[in-house]
Amino acid sequence: MEKMKNKLAYYLNLNYPIEIKRIPDSEGGGYTATIPQLGKYAFVGDGESIEEAIQNLEEIKAYLFEKYLDEGIPIPEPLDEEEKNYSGKFVLRVPSELHRFLAQEAKRNGTTLNQYCVYLLTRKSYLKGIQDELAEVREEIKDVFTWLKKIEYKIEPDKGKYSYPQMTINTFEYNQSA
Repeated sequence: MEKMKNKLAYYLNLNYPIEIKRIPDSEGGGYTATIPQLGKYAFVGDGESIEEAIQNLEEIKAYLFEKYLDEGIPIPEPLDEEEKNYSGKFVLRVPSELHRFLAQEAKRNGTTLNQYCVYLLTRKSYLKGIQDELAEVREEIKDVFTWLKKIEYKIEPDKGKYSYPQMTINTFEYNQSA
């Protein structure tokens, strides 16, 4: 039993990267804290504040780690992506139809299959970054609309005489700007 407590303490003290996201007001507000490496749908904590979300995540992490150790489920240690060395090479198996298509597209674009695949992966990575930023902007816009819907306003007709504004254009300034 002591050995399991030591193991649990060991895993609980590891520094797993945590991802924090704001929950839109339309969905109740607050924050969500997750550990994507361990499973962002299992290792998740919500709260009114970032601190509360992290505290709830730590409670879930302790519960799940204890359960995993009891059941003999391996717990991965945190990945240190910054220190990991990448060779720049990896093998990717694809269906023959996709291989043929990519080779034909590369030839049509006057490049090698390798260069064409690097281009596609780079483009997709760039687009993914843009999509993530747009998703954040969309959430902020939803929050603004939610806030605007709460504003009460009334339009009343003008009780005085209608007057039409007149605009005078100085032809000298107009000719210079054209």
